[in-house]
Amino acid sequence: MNKLFLQPNDPLLTKVAKKVPASQIDSPETRENIKQMLEVAYRQQKDKKKPVMMGLAAPQIGISKRIILVDLKADGKGRVGDLRVYINPEITWVSKREGEWYEGCFSTGRVCGIVKRPISVKVKASKLQTRSVNSNTHQEWRFKVIEERHTGYVARIFQHEIDHLNGKVFVDLIKDPNKLHWVLKKEFPLYRNKQAWRTWPKKCPFER
Repeated sequence: MNKLFLQPNDPLLTKVAKKVPASQIDSPETRENIKQMLEVAYRQQKDKKKPVMMGLAAPQIGISKRIILVDLKADGKGRVGDLRVYINPEITWVSKREGEWYEGCFSTGRVCGIVKRPISVKVKASKLQTRSVNSNTHQEWRFKVIEERHTGYVARIFQHEIDHLNGKVFVDLIKDPNKLHWVLKKEFPLYRNKQAWRTWPKKCPFER
């Protein structure tokens, strides 16, 4: 288990994170929280221009605040390159159409699974406008309240990360035991890139 993250059984992961007051969105404390999150996202990546993950919620690293990172170029096949910061995100609309795709999480260890979610969402949040988010530095800090529509894998990331803010993990959405999988780190490229997740033979009992 990555030591940068809370253990899967940590009670903080089941708590609803606190909203960041409007007066604190551009405060030194919030900036420091964001820098901590970015450090985790980039820390293990050899190419510092790319994050090591597609999304991150503050509670995953012990910060009980409604802050998430989402890579807007993520496609579920390893592509990344546009990591953004959202404060107090909320989903204001979801499509009726749903789709299934695999999900994994640093907060669930080697447990992955197939999750059905709406394929499109609208998200309202205070967004850090700085586009260059590399090496954990910000030359200019400017936040703006936005409402964006996202589709496909990025929509899934938003839903996944906002679930974290509400004390939930993707496993909570899986009812079929055949869709809950055990995936070793060395197996994950196959699981993800070859879509082997669709027929993955290694199941993970709910009890585990």
